[in-house]
Amino acid sequence: MKLRARLALTLGLATISLLVLLGWAQSRWHSRLRVDALAEAAVHRMDSGGRERCEADPERWPGPQGDRGAARHPGPSRHRFPRHRVFAYDAGFQSRNPDNPTFPPELAQQLAAGQDVASHRSPDERRTQVAVRMPWDQGPCTVLLLRAKGPPPWFSGAVLMPAFLVALAVILVALFSAGPIVRRVRQLTESVQKLGSNSEEPIRVEGNDEIAELGTAFEQSRQTIHAQLASLREREAALRNYIANTSHDVMLPLSVLQGHLVALQQRIEAGETLDAQAVVPSIEESQYLGSLLHNLNAAARLEAREGLAHRDPIDLNRLVDRVVDRHRPIAKRKRIALEVAVPEHTIEFPGDLTLLEQALGNIVQNAVRYNRAEGHVAVILDGVEDAWVLRVVDDGPGIAESDRDRVVEHSFRGTEARTRHPHGMGLGLHIASDVAQRHGLRLALSDTEGGGLTVELRFAKRDT
Repeated sequence: MKLRARLALTLGLATISLLVLLGWAQSRWHSRLRVDALAEAAVHRMDSGGRERCEADPERWPGPQGDRGAARHPGPSRHRFPRHRVFAYDAGFQSRNPDNPTFPPELAQQLAAGQDVASHRSPDERRTQVAVRMPWDQGPCTVLLLRAKGPPPWFSGAVLMPAFLVALAVILVALFSAGPIVRRVRQLTESVQKLGSNSEEPIRVEGNDEIAELGTAFEQSRQTIHAQLASLREREAALRNYIANTSHDVMLPLSVLQGHLVALQQRIEAGETLDAQAVVPSIEESQYLGSLLHNLNAAARLEAREGLAHRDPIDLNRLVDRVVDRHRPIAKRKRIALEVAVPEHTIEFPGDLTLLEQALGNIVQNAVRYNRAEGHVAVILDGVEDAWVLRVVDDGPGIAESDRDRVVEHSFRGTEARTRHPHGMGLGLHIASDVAQRHGLRLALSDTEGGGLTVELRFAKRDT
């Protein structure tokens, strides 16, 4: 059943029930008033001379034509009794008029119980009998029995017809007034149904009531779901890229490493004596593989988010020392001097520790990886928390000035890098540039005095 019809039917039934209840209450109340009026009229009539006439001739009172005294004592119509509707009885409920009916036992029981007025309605509720005890206790006219036409039953047409007419009017008004509500509910339903079709249209419901509040709640849920779906899509895309890049980029250095190991095996099987330098290529390739996996992981994290997932206080002094210590064995095998300098006071910076360490590690690794034997690399941190600079200085081949603007692009590698390490992926400086940008740092590349490359990460609070 539609909402409008359900609302109209509910209101109609509620109205009918209420009006029927009111009709029943009105019928009961009207019957009580009628009994009281008849009793009052009986007492008044007897006090106005009716007692004398009744006691003077109780065998015929009130007579075939009713109480003749009523014609000589005009008064309100409620004090005139219809013919043969008033009967007199003594205290034992016996009448001296042989034409009078037997006193009703149900009324006798009520009067015997101490009531002054007793009433009873016929089974068809079309006649009312009222017995009234007079203020005196003796005589043939101590109790009067009155019979009168009763009010219509409470479930009769006279009572129920107005109820049905009012209910019909309520139903019509409900059908008319429910139109705008139903229209707004349908509008809300249509908007919600569009959620499953990737619709970007917002949910709007006019008004300033509970339906509008429901629409607002649906819109907030839509925005939340949309944001979650967008985040899931980004993560899925980043995962696909990570898997694709890992599968593709790792295969080449892994093949090179396998080639070095096969060559070592063949030399051992041939009985050759191997020196320490024989395993250096294999070690370098394994280190490159580890670095590549770290970079691919960092690239996936950066692609999956617009900003930073974490911003925690970072001790830059310890970060620099940790990165340098990690690269000392590599630099030592290549006979490259790796030095570090940090201030005595601690410099703290809020950021993502994993990404910053990866970015600095990439810069230091490039300085060591592309340098010549007997070269030098220095990592210098200087400044205070509001303004500091982190430099990685080397005296290697450097980067051509024409390549410096593009070297931070994804998968772009300078000419010297391609010559010395042809299977590099070009992720290092790209990741360093992306991490620097997300942290509000400035990444700059410049020539080192005397030859080489200087990479700077600079922070100034006024620049953020």
